[in-house]
Amino acid sequence: TLVTPSPRPPSYSLASLIPDTLAGLRELLPPWVLAVPKSKTTHSKKSMRSSNKGLKEQQGIVGCPSCGTPKRAHHVCHHCHKDFRQTLHRQAKEQG
Repeated sequence: TLVTPSPRPPSYSLASLIPDTLAGLRELLPPWVLAVPKSKTTHSKKSMRSSNKGLKEQQGIVGCPSCGTPKRAHHVCHHCHKDFRQTLHRQAKEQG
């Protein structure tokens, strides 16, 4: 009496499940595509990576020529802009 081995179920890899229309992509992907970090990122590593994300010291701070408050170069002074808008609104109310 001869015992015949039972047929094995076919084993599928991820690359074999990709359709033939993406055959070029199948060659690029290894069977284990999942990208998982090897270990937990420590608090120290996270802190060192984010250490340069803080506020930078502002360059180009000048005094406003009309009122003297500090402002960024080539920008409108907030104080003067606010005063200008208030006078415009006042004039518009007087006329309208």
